[in-house]
Amino acid sequence: MAAVTEEKIHEVARTLWRDVYEDEFRGKERGRFCLTRRQLMDALGTTRLHASTVQRLQDEALGLGLVIIDLDDLFPCVEVRVVRRYRRPPAEVFLSHFPAPEEEHLGEGDDDEP
Repeated sequence: MAAVTEEKIHEVARTLWRDVYEDEFRGKERGRFCLTRRQLMDALGTTRLHASTVQRLQDEALGLGLVIIDLDDLFPCVEVRVVRRYRRPPAEVFLSHFPAPEEEHLGEGDDDEP
């Protein structure tokens, strides 16, 4: 089977964003959804789903406003606007888990010097 074309990538990204995201199903009027690996391969018309193809689709969809997350067997799709509203940890919380590295002072006697 031939490689997935840029036209196909654009078509699938556009359909996922403008059509599937806006369709009413499973009790929701519109919004986030998840595709199986098989569904994504079928949409792209391919029998193999390469990482480069997924990346191209993610890039194209992101440009339209849709985030596609690669979980290997599942591909959650959510609108960029929703993701941008996710809460961010305040600096004190972040730094309590990821402390800032101490500044290294180079001087006489450092082991790194020849």
